[in-house]
Amino acid sequence: MFHRDIRHSTRLNPANRLCRHTRPRRVRAPRASHPRHATAVGRVAVCATVFTVAALAGCSSEPEVAGATSLADDGTMTVTVLMKDMRFEPDVIEVEPGTHVIIETTNTDSMPHDLVFENDLSTDLLARDTTATLDLGVIDEDLDGWCSVSGHRAAGMTLTIEVVGS
Repeated sequence: MFHRDIRHSTRLNPANRLCRHTRPRRVRAPRASHPRHATAVGRVAVCATVFTVAALAGCSSEPEVAGATSLADDGTMTVTVLMKDMRFEPDVIEVEPGTHVIIETTNTDSMPHDLVFENDLSTDLLARDTTATLDLGVIDEDLDGWCSVSGHRAAGMTLTIEVVGS
């Protein structure tokens, strides 16, 4: 036998036997998931749960209700106004003539806002989650208010107190 024949001989080189005879290839069953991948998915799930619980914990206090009013025996009306999404909620408050109006305003928006009325009464510039109380006195005629931050009034951040009835 020549050198070339030895290389191709299946008796002397068992690797050639595997190549010459076609045996069915082994196919591995796919793994459910890689162990490291499962650990990473578990960590992401835990983090998502923690952040969700933390976010909901901030919501546990009693929520502000926009437009909530209370009328005292002396005729004083207290109205809750929210500054939210570049708007006042409510943006129209209806009162009877001669009503003493107090506005409790809370900024729930991410940017600072204030509330200025045409009779020169105003709140300070309020940061997020800050509340201010503004006593407007007795209201006998319509009164307009707005946010004095540049561009906010033009964007529609206005409030109107309308006197209705007689």
